[in-house]
Amino acid sequence: MVKKSDWKTKPIPDEREDLGYTNFFWDADAEKIMSGHKPTDMDDKWFIYSENGWVYFVRSWTGHHIFGIQLSGSPAGGARVVGSWVNSNAEQYRSQSKEADIQLITNLIKSRFDVDGHA
Repeated sequence: MVKKSDWKTKPIPDEREDLGYTNFFWDADAEKIMSGHKPTDMDDKWFIYSENGWVYFVRSWTGHHIFGIQLSGSPAGGARVVGSWVNSNAEQYRSQSKEADIQLITNLIKSRFDVDGHA
């Protein structure tokens, strides 16, 4: 389990916008995502950790939090994304569009955890 203290991170930004990202993950996939991802080389630009039901996507080089997604368990099993945000501080992250940000999160989850989700 990757912890926030495993990497040098900056504080979660006050400047955030709702991202509108939605997805559903089966229990095993949600556990993979919640376990996090620690970069092993300079080419890996993302540090991912979870805390209090939130999964944070942090740029490994700068330590800035770029995305956050909140997972909540479902009575039928699995976990649904019930909240999401993108860093809107232009000095820390320049969003191309919400659609591009959602695609980036989707790609990160697929590439780092081999998880597709079921929107």
